[in-house]
Amino acid sequence: MNKQFIRVPFAVLVAALAACTTPQKDIPGLSAGIDAANAGHYRQAIMHEELAEEKLNEADKALANWKKDHYWNINDQQKAKDAAQAAAEHRLASEKEMCQWLTQVHSQNHLQDASLSTQHSAVFFADGSATPYKTDEHEIAIIGTFLEAHPEASVDVTAYTDTVGNAASNQNLADKRASFVSKILIKHGAKSEQLHIKTVGEAHGPDNTRDQNHRVVSMVTVHPAYADCADLK
Repeated sequence: MNKQFIRVPFAVLVAALAACTTPQKDIPGLSAGIDAANAGHYRQAIMHEELAEEKLNEADKALANWKKDHYWNINDQQKAKDAAQAAAEHRLASEKEMCQWLTQVHSQNHLQDASLSTQHSAVFFADGSATPYKTDEHEIAIIGTFLEAHPEASVDVTAYTDTVGNAASNQNLADKRASFVSKILIKHGAKSEQLHIKTVGEAHGPDNTRDQNHRVVSMVTVHPAYADCADLK
């Protein structure tokens, strides 16, 4: 029987084997995975804490050697002080990152009902009147009760009039409307310091024109953004 040999160039054979046994290096993919693992405030807090411990160990070791009267030089002393400073900076950075992570975790649950965090309401008045007619006390009471339950919140109370009459009398009327609404808010639990009152007086528009939409006091609650460790500098 005749044996037939197939000769394959050596370089081609080596390349083929290399292709089979050595996969391509996915450096971008691996780098992206590492970046993802290190992302986020929680991971950054851990990394800063690890660096703080590393630098603190350097400073502690130098201090121990000094106390034992081991040899040291001026460069060693500066390195030890720099390590102690770096440890403090990384520790503070770790605390800040941790607080930001806690804020992310807790902010959604800060209010039992997130829909209450910002409320808009308008109280409408008859021509020349400081007593509301379209919105009864119940609407104002809702805002007052909310402010009582959330003392960190406040409300912007803005009073307008239409352009019928002179500007001075309309300013006085806006003051009375704002005062009326404010008293009801306080009656239902709001504190006076929670009320930010602005009496605009005549709204923009043609002079001497009746406009129901301008005979109004608007109320908008303002809830500060939730933040853990708000005093951490």
